[in-house]
Amino acid sequence: MAEVTPELPPIVNNSLKVKAVTYHSYKTPLTTKEVEIPVTPGSIVKPTELLVQVKGTSINPVDCVFKGMNYGCLGPENKIIGGDFSGIVVKAGLETKFKPGDKIFGDVMSVTRRGSSSEYILFEPATAQVCELIPEGMTFEQAASLPVVSGTAYQCLYSYKGSLEGSNVLVLGSGTSVGTYAVQFAKRYFKAAKVVATCSAGSAEKTRKGGADVIVDYTKGKNEKVNHILEFVKEHGKFDIIVDAVRDEDLFSYFPHVLKPVSENGLFCQVQGSYTIDYSDVHLYQFLPSWKKIVSTLKYKLGFSNYLIESILVENTKGYGNAIRTLWANHELNIPIDSVYDAYSEAQSGFERVASGKAKGKVVLKF
Repeated sequence: MAEVTPELPPIVNNSLKVKAVTYHSYKTPLTTKEVEIPVTPGSIVKPTELLVQVKGTSINPVDCVFKGMNYGCLGPENKIIGGDFSGIVVKAGLETKFKPGDKIFGDVMSVTRRGSSSEYILFEPATAQVCELIPEGMTFEQAASLPVVSGTAYQCLYSYKGSLEGSNVLVLGSGTSVGTYAVQFAKRYFKAAKVVATCSAGSAEKTRKGGADVIVDYTKGKNEKVNHILEFVKEHGKFDIIVDAVRDEDLFSYFPHVLKPVSENGLFCQVQGSYTIDYSDVHLYQFLPSWKKIVSTLKYKLGFSNYLIESILVENTKGYGNAIRTLWANHELNIPIDSVYDAYSEAQSGFERVASGKAKGKVVLKF
């Protein structure tokens, strides 16, 4: 969709001077500063690039991790927070599929090397993890909240080798943002026959509305959770895929009882970084796989196990945009947003909300 193309900001010495939400280390608050974006003389963008006026961004736990690992002297002076964005195309290279005025959303963390929370961003859409047109009627805030979490959920299910139509899917941690979308995609887009989801009582209603057939309250303890899952399997058969959004490894020893083997396309898909850490004290060793995962993976690699564990990070995955547009057009896409903050005056409050682990949905910065 298109609307009036925004005006270009001032260009000085072949650079755009724009406001951005930046940080220097975890101990320093998010601050609005002026930064420069180098542009191509004359055309502003290269044939493969887009210049986008940002309307919204969202903060993910991974952004808290990057800020926590930025030790000031080891990182850039003004690192820009965020990767998710929504906005309006100002300039479009001839080799892109977009045009000025298009409303788009995406995740540019790995391609800009700068972050998304600035007035304008310049990047190559072909190499972005996500870059799609915003569906008609979706707000900039809703679109900005989607890319990392919904893209990760979609990729987990897309990784399954075969059709998920008529399948059994288990989502561990449906109360998380990734888990929320995993339930919706599994039931409403991939047409799973049965979706079982673990969550707390507080997330049960949201999970049920998302399409879950069976809800297991994990707060009642490991034994009751496992027994509930085993009862489901006894009646409906083993799971074709298990999506783990919270690093719940209680089922590893139960794989032969609950998960189909690789020979039948069975898959356990674990979201990387899917666990709670202290963002003020982040270390690389915290991202190493657990001993349970190492042992399980070694058994599979050595031929002693027929159960595969895959770790997932969001990337440019075929069909993601169509999945979002289809569910949105059918009024089947629930987009949980916890809160919206002004990007220039309230960004630190938004960051603290995410870092607290108490957000019930995405935290969005509005530009």
